[in-house]
Amino acid sequence: MTAPATRSRAGLLTAVGLVAMLAFVYSPVLRGQVLASRDVFRIFFPDSAFLLESLGSGELPLWNPYIRLGQPFAATLYSQVYYPPRWAAVLLAGPIVSMTVLQVAHAVLAATGVFLLCRRLRASWPASLVAGAMFGLSPMMTGLGPQQNVVDAAAWSGFILCAAYDVAHRPGRGPFLRLAAYSALSLFTGSPETTLWQGLVAVLVAGAGARKVPRERAGAVVRVAGGFALSAVLAAVALLPTAELARSSSRLHSDWAGQLTWSMSWPQVLSALWPLADWPRGAYWGEDQWFILTLFLGTVSCALAVLGAVRGPRRGRAFALGALVLVLLSLGRNFAPAAWVLQGVPPFSFFRYPAKYFVGAAFCLAVLSAFGLDAAARLARRVRPSRLHAAVAFVAMVGAIAAIGPVARLLPMRASAEAGAPWVPFCLGLAVLVVFVPLGAFARPRRVRYGLAALAVLELAAAHALLGVPTYTPLEPLLKPLTMRPLLPQPFQGRISTDVNGPADPTLGVASNTIERSLDRLMPNRFVEARLPALEGNGAPEPLYSEEFHLAGKRSIYDLVGITHYVRWGPPPFDDLELLSQVEDGTTLSRTGTALPQAFLVQRARVVTDEQALEAVSDPAQPFRDTAFLASGEALERPRCGGSVSLERHGAQRLELKVDACDDSYLIVTDSHYPGWVATVDGEEVPVHRANLAVRAVRVSRGAHVVRFDYRPWSFRVGLALSVLGGLGLVGVAFWRPRRRPAAAV
Repeated sequence: MTAPATRSRAGLLTAVGLVAMLAFVYSPVLRGQVLASRDVFRIFFPDSAFLLESLGSGELPLWNPYIRLGQPFAATLYSQVYYPPRWAAVLLAGPIVSMTVLQVAHAVLAATGVFLLCRRLRASWPASLVAGAMFGLSPMMTGLGPQQNVVDAAAWSGFILCAAYDVAHRPGRGPFLRLAAYSALSLFTGSPETTLWQGLVAVLVAGAGARKVPRERAGAVVRVAGGFALSAVLAAVALLPTAELARSSSRLHSDWAGQLTWSMSWPQVLSALWPLADWPRGAYWGEDQWFILTLFLGTVSCALAVLGAVRGPRRGRAFALGALVLVLLSLGRNFAPAAWVLQGVPPFSFFRYPAKYFVGAAFCLAVLSAFGLDAAARLARRVRPSRLHAAVAFVAMVGAIAAIGPVARLLPMRASAEAGAPWVPFCLGLAVLVVFVPLGAFARPRRVRYGLAALAVLELAAAHALLGVPTYTPLEPLLKPLTMRPLLPQPFQGRISTDVNGPADPTLGVASNTIERSLDRLMPNRFVEARLPALEGNGAPEPLYSEEFHLAGKRSIYDLVGITHYVRWGPPPFDDLELLSQVEDGTTLSRTGTALPQAFLVQRARVVTDEQALEAVSDPAQPFRDTAFLASGEALERPRCGGSVSLERHGAQRLELKVDACDDSYLIVTDSHYPGWVATVDGEEVPVHRANLAVRAVRVSRGAHVVRFDYRPWSFRVGLALSVLGGLGLVGVAFWRPRRRPAAAV
């Protein structure tokens, strides 16, 4: 058979194997179920619905008016506003199904990228296939599906490292531009921590090349770093608003210590090759991390990765070092040097959840497993197949299976580690048998390579069947409309309040049908899908001072921000509320008549400190009904005379009001005060003041006025300009061809 025919046959078999593995791993999808657990239904469904709403109205979704009195939307990176695959999935499949489509597509992308990277690193075809399956189709990556932004970013890892390897070893425009483009796509997915570890591994690969000249290595590192710098310019339209949100959020204006939340524990590291070694886990926000539900990568695959680190080629050293560094970083509070780095060294100190770095370690281990498989095939040349050796290996395997359970009980391990203990010697024993069993020429390198590859892939399939993560949800209940809609006024011009936390995390198996009923319960943030503005919210960094509002639970604050309806998993929160409905699971909808409108006039104003403003908005006497408590501006003391405010036009990023002021007044708008909001009175720009701790106010004189608010953040405009310039430069470099000089006359 010719070489092209052999490659075509291998490519066809690889594609068929990938499709078969996908069909097995994602079999619930084929039965009409979708990915909906954890952050998917709480955050990604609502974000997708708002993205679809904005695209349908022809607006760029810079501001989300439905959550926490309004807050930036595109500035929350995981909204993926600038990520083309997210647009395509939402437009074609809708906000519910699109998340499952993205998960499956990026699993394929992750497996393909690692496969191509290993082939570029000269690993064999079956070894590259194992590496791709270990990363893209492992239980860890599948269980990470509810954290869609991390999966999407990690899926580009293989392509980024391919480009970085070429930049280091084959300098030219093509590899450099590919590196910048792939890294920008990784940034647009909304997991900058992932792009950070991708850059770290890429620099290690560039610095550990085969060339021994230090100047050449330094040049390779500079070129790779330059590619990532260009990607940051390309993604500036997303990064600059994100930086502005971080600067304007409560995280950077308090003693934020969230960098070490959800650090990996040592049993969880062990569970990458020892199933159930980390169960039972501790409290949800305790010492164990709950970001990744299962960390299992495969016993055989991890053993091959260790072999690849020890006996693999020189080009694998960067991945071995990367795996070690990222595992240690993922330990966070459980490893003192890592805790110091994550809390004190930018850019690591900007992020939380150290467990995210273990995804990078898994990527490096997957690449090392390819080198390990080829190393095992080479070592097989020195091993003569023998029935005696095979029998000894089989007896040793059986003995190890019988002994490991009692041994696990004697060691300081967790209760479920004993249940998963036999898996380790069983899989390793089968790998040894692959080498020793004398089936014809089975011990030849090619046979051993294919045998170990098949064993590694079958182990991953078995792990999926036994571990069963993540959970899937039938599609039909998720598509039902909001049943309480007929009880709400149309159009709805007030705000709602929901239970900000809701029931216990459904992953823990405590709450029943939480996901199916989440829309009817308006569980954060599914009120966005129903287009109902709410005081509460879940997920993104909250603008400064908003926590004092949506976590206070005080009637005065509810009335200030215009809460007209309350949804609770239990009785109404206040005795004077009118109960509108109560369903069988205890969810209640109630109404109040004491809420202030979205915009109103006051003729008195005082300039106060934030502490005084918080005291005023928390006062049961509600002095804010006739006095504005300002952080800036001028005091005002006029007789109370009322006035009127009517809504003329409104949208996600604009608000136009018709105001009739009976005297000099402040117009209070109970939406978030945030950088980028510009106000005009009769076409003249006026200052926007922060009033009542967290909302907006503008000064108006006596008479009729048209007041308009528009969201025009400088961070978006500057970021867009940088991204456009970077994109034009990228295209220009790609198509530029140097003019050839005419040959000199002889």
